[in-house]
Amino acid sequence: MARVLIVDDSRLARAMLKGMLAGFGHEVIGEAEDVKPAIEAFKVLSPDMVTLDLVMPGGSGIEVLKAIMMVKRTTAVIVVTASGQNEIKQELLRIGARAVLAKPFTADDLRTIVGVAASIP
Repeated sequence: MARVLIVDDSRLARAMLKGMLAGFGHEVIGEAEDVKPAIEAFKVLSPDMVTLDLVMPGGSGIEVLKAIMMVKRTTAVIVVTASGQNEIKQELLRIGARAVLAKPFTADDLRTIVGVAASIP
C-alpha cells in the first residue's frame, strides 16, 4: 500500500482523510496545512501519494503540485477540492495530478480515486 502525505489547511479534513486512508490500508506518513510546510514535508518524506487541498491560506495547492512534479513526477497526487471548475481540473491534470476529487466526498469516492491514481504509471 502507499505511503501518503496529507496536505489540507483543515484539521478536520486531515483527520477524516487520515482515518479513511488508514482504513484502506495505506500508511499516512505526514501531514501539512500550508504550502511551504507541504513542500518541505514532501522533500523529507518522499511519499508515494499526496492528497492535496487546492485552496490554502498561504497560497495555492497548484504551487505544491508544481514543486512535487519538479522533484518526483511519479508521485500520485490527488487534488481534493471544493472548486468544481472544469478548467482548473484540466490544468491540474496537465501539471501532473493523477486525479481530482470534489468535496464533499464519501469513503467509496476516495477509495475509487486512490485506486485509479495508484494504477497510473
